[in-house]
Amino acid sequence: MKSLRPYFYTILELLIFILSFFLSESYTLLLIALTVVVLFSVLDKLGKGIVLRELISLHACVVCLVMPLVGYTWYTIENPLSKLWVMYMMVPFNTYFSFALPAIAGFVTMISWPSSRSNVTDGEAFLHWYINRAKSVLRLNNRTAIQIIGAGLICSLVLKFLPSGLQFIASLMFFGSFAGFLYVYFDKAMPRRKLILWLFGLYIVGNSIIVGMFTIVAYMGITIFSFLFIGKKVSMLKKISIFVLAVFILLLVQSVKRDYRTQIWRGYEGNRAELFSSLIIDELASGNSFFTVETFFKMYIRGNQGFNISLVMRRFPNQREFDGGERLLTTVAASLVPRVFWPDKPMAGGKFNMDYYAGIKVSGWSTDVGPLGEAWGSFGEVGGIIFMCVLGLFIRFAYFRFFWISRKIPLLLFWLPALFYPVTFSMETDTLLVLNTLVKGSFFIWVLFKMKPDWFGKPKQKVQFRKPVPQLR
Repeated sequence: MKSLRPYFYTILELLIFILSFFLSESYTLLLIALTVVVLFSVLDKLGKGIVLRELISLHACVVCLVMPLVGYTWYTIENPLSKLWVMYMMVPFNTYFSFALPAIAGFVTMISWPSSRSNVTDGEAFLHWYINRAKSVLRLNNRTAIQIIGAGLICSLVLKFLPSGLQFIASLMFFGSFAGFLYVYFDKAMPRRKLILWLFGLYIVGNSIIVGMFTIVAYMGITIFSFLFIGKKVSMLKKISIFVLAVFILLLVQSVKRDYRTQIWRGYEGNRAELFSSLIIDELASGNSFFTVETFFKMYIRGNQGFNISLVMRRFPNQREFDGGERLLTTVAASLVPRVFWPDKPMAGGKFNMDYYAGIKVSGWSTDVGPLGEAWGSFGEVGGIIFMCVLGLFIRFAYFRFFWISRKIPLLLFWLPALFYPVTFSMETDTLLVLNTLVKGSFFIWVLFKMKPDWFGKPKQKVQFRKPVPQLR
């Protein structure tokens, strides 16, 4: 009989999904319960497996459920800050959560459902088998890690100078440098191993400070950290302590990020690392609590994806009829057809979506309605919930398919963060980015495998020319 332990958290998520259709008076309790269940699934998985699907789920709960709840509780139209910046939720509490709660609960349940195959899973025992096989391959390929890291870092330096068509490819190669990092980490015989790891980490953090973008440090960092934690026996109390520390650092960075970006985008010519450090020190010295209504407002603006979704819910169907998935069908086609064959196909990003779904023209900043907003604008409540469940199943399918292929190519496992990194915060982007990442990202890795098989532990095929057979006279 199959053990039910891997299904424990998923069954709880499924139960909350079902209850969300019947307990309209308990939306607050249910969304908090869902978030807590997902959080503990993250902490429980840490040290036992790769925290990726759980991270996607936790992010969805925070930005689509918890932050909107904060908005309905504190940042209403009566709040001076939310009224001044027009950042209050645009639809009633029950209208929003009658859709968002079951949609996110369904998405979380589907994406988190364990694998039914005993030979394709991300469980602790099987993951050890994967990694041990990868280690044996790395012993024979200790130069490839430096090549991958070098290629990725070069791409990150030239990225902004490339045409838009090549930027996506360069970004994927940059994400691939994290695979090189994992190669180095798991190859204990690598010369100057610790130095390489530290230099790479310092470059990533330093580059994030220079450009003022910290997304890759947060989301890629958590997935990479879960790789480094595999096999380590850590108590739940220590995991909670690590999580609390990570949240504190995240809030601290978030509290100074807006001021920091404002200064560097206005042409600050001094040392940016010193500027960032001084802002952090000033914030700590001020003694301000992150959790007062005034100081938390900046985090609320940044983290409340529900605001954009409420804009969509206000617009559809009051001002426009649900489009029945017409725009989403175009999105699916755009992810499959190369731009060379469809020059004016839709681009991933929020400008078009915010105009089409929310009726807001965006200029000077980046934001999007997310898959949840697209789901409502396309299908309404019931159809939107079904769409989110299907999206969760699709991501789950891609995830376990990756593991299936990794059985034959052990080093491919370390490319998992590179492929799925943009999906980790997909609730803030759109469906096109999810499809672009998984479809085109997979194709990119396949091309790399064909061009540089030694990067994946496969020997290069030597072309042998057959000598011509002499003609008999």
